[in-house]
Amino acid sequence: MPRHLLTLASLLLVAACKTTAPVTAAPAVSRPKASAPTPAAQALEERLDVARRSTDGAAKQRDFAALREELQKAVHQTPEDAHLHYLLGRASFYLEQDPEARREFDLEISLAPDVAEYHYLKGHFLQFNQDLQGAAVEMSRATELEPRSSKYWAGLGSLLAHANENDDALKAFHRALALKPNDAGLAGEVGLLLLSMGKEAEAFEYLGKTTAEHPTDEMLQYSIGQAYQNKGDHPNALLHFQAASQKMPDDWRTLAKLVQEHESLNQSVERDAVRSRLMKLHAEGNVESSFFVREQFQVGDAKVMVAENFKLEGPWAVRYTFYVTKPKPGGVALESRMSLGSYEFTQRAKTRSPSPSTERIFHFDYYEGNSQHLTYAFFDGEPSYEDTRKLAVAVLRDEVKPLSGTAVHRE
Repeated sequence: MPRHLLTLASLLLVAACKTTAPVTAAPAVSRPKASAPTPAAQALEERLDVARRSTDGAAKQRDFAALREELQKAVHQTPEDAHLHYLLGRASFYLEQDPEARREFDLEISLAPDVAEYHYLKGHFLQFNQDLQGAAVEMSRATELEPRSSKYWAGLGSLLAHANENDDALKAFHRALALKPNDAGLAGEVGLLLLSMGKEAEAFEYLGKTTAEHPTDEMLQYSIGQAYQNKGDHPNALLHFQAASQKMPDDWRTLAKLVQEHESLNQSVERDAVRSRLMKLHAEGNVESSFFVREQFQVGDAKVMVAENFKLEGPWAVRYTFYVTKPKPGGVALESRMSLGSYEFTQRAKTRSPSPSTERIFHFDYYEGNSQHLTYAFFDGEPSYEDTRKLAVAVLRDEVKPLSGTAVHRE
């Protein structure tokens, strides 16, 4: 995802380092204020913001490059203008020119050390580059300079959450919420953090404050949808995945989630429409996977995840695979799988039949590790997903017997 689209709520950093950054604002100190940006700097900032919001990727990069060149000239002419350094740092960051961005962020702070936004942006930059300790120093400084800004407390909370400093992250988020109590984006972040801490009841109190319109961040909406899906609340899961998909219409993973949720809600028309969009994306080469998860459901104590392959290809072609996990005595999970396949050797056998079918032969099989293989059905032509799923459920309920099978007993 391009850097200019990232927000602190959606940065997914894996960090091993810890931070001991303070989350309590320091007492207010009287200090001189930085001078306001000049009209020329304001005009450049407006253009930078317009470029950042553009949906045309190629044009965006051209605009960033042109603005960076203008800003370099402006900084050369007025090297003491902190805001110009701030803007040049932003443009360089969006263009992934990290050494220049770091230099400009350092310069802006040296020229105007008491501007909270400069510390906040430098913290954002350091967080992106996985320097969470350095980022925490800058984010904390922003909250000290402007302790009444919900934005800066929220940024610090997000940072601390990514560093697994959950208790301190909650404190920062609560400071942010105290200043902006109706912020659904903040409520979503707090809910997801509480969920990761195992506090499910409290988490969903916060997640319940979110809507399809808020938060506006698409990755946060996706994560909220996932939380509801895990809970089994499919209407709310669908609501949030749809909100994410509106911002990311060509994101195949989000489309797969919509297929799953429409399936769970028995909305076959909507499910098939979204699946068609997903298949089209794959045909156009815009899906970097050979399969997608079509459905997740439960039969008794068995949890089932269904993968659908986009294409039938290779000597062991499979359309659907039903991955099954269920508990065993002692807490050990028993894993097996069922599949609807159309293998090459099955097609060869069909041609040797006295009255060969013109349809491709499919078969439904059950596998348990390398020890058992059972075949439950053969089909002339590909059965529908609904018919295949019914057979899978019947097998799990032991309502149908296999036609044939092999078993290997190991001692």
